[in-house]
Amino acid sequence: MKLALGALLLLTLCSCKSSGIAQHRSGDLMGLDSFALATRYGTPASLQHQGEYLQLNYGSDAAGCRIIVLVDQQQRVAGWASSGKSCAVR
Repeated sequence: MKLALGALLLLTLCSCKSSGIAQHRSGDLMGLDSFALATRYGTPASLQHQGEYLQLNYGSDAAGCRIIVLVDQQQRVAGWASSGKSCAVR
């Protein structure tokens, strides 16, 4: 449970608007199923378990955009954040 709360805190901090961090409408990815997410972004660069959630990491610093997505046990996007100069603001 501590890891899940820590991951949600990380997403909250990353979604704040500041230098180099793009803030998006929350409706863009929230609730999207994992198959639609894979169609949109492909294979994640890495993944790790965060308590009840699976954290998927897309992009890289070299590409100029990182996207972190939390997927719940029902395989739906529960939270996400992005950062980098190349991330599109929506």
